[in-house]
Amino acid sequence: MPRVEKSILINVAIDRVFSLIADEPERMAAWWPPIEHQERVSPAPTQLGSVSRYVYNMLGVRIKGEHKVQAFSRNQQLLVKTTSGIDSAFDFRFEPCADSITQLTIIVEYQLPGALLGQLLNRAMIESENIKNLEQGLNNLKQMLEIEYVR
Repeated sequence: MPRVEKSILINVAIDRVFSLIADEPERMAAWWPPIEHQERVSPAPTQLGSVSRYVYNMLGVRIKGEHKVQAFSRNQQLLVKTTSGIDSAFDFRFEPCADSITQLTIIVEYQLPGALLGQLLNRAMIESENIKNLEQGLNNLKQMLEIEYVR
C-alpha cells in the first residue's frame, strides 16, 4: 500500500491543533487541497467510532466516501480509516515540542483500485500529487492555526 508521511512544526499549543483536526472535521476542506467536502455523520464530539463523509478530488476524479475513527487519544493521535470510497487511512500524530509548539505528523496510506488507477494515468504521478497535496495541506493548516491563535 503506498504511503505518504510529512511533519510540520506549528507555533500553537497541542490542544488547539488537535481540536481543529479532530473536533472540527468539516474544516478540513479549508486546509487540505483535494478535500472538496467533509461533514460529520456522527454527532459531536468526535470519538472512537465517529463517522464522517468526504468528497476527495484526485486529479479531477471526485471520490465520495465515508471514514471512521479507529484510534482516538486526545492530543496524541487520531486515526481514521475509510469504510467506502478509496481504501485508505489517515493517521494524525501530535507531539508537544516546546511551550505552545506542536509537531504534527500526518501519515496517509491508500490503495487505488485498478479501474481508478487507469483513469488517473499512473501511480508515480498520483504519488507525486499526494505528496504535494499533503505538504500544501500542512502549510495551510499551520498558517490557519497561527493566524487564529498567535497574537
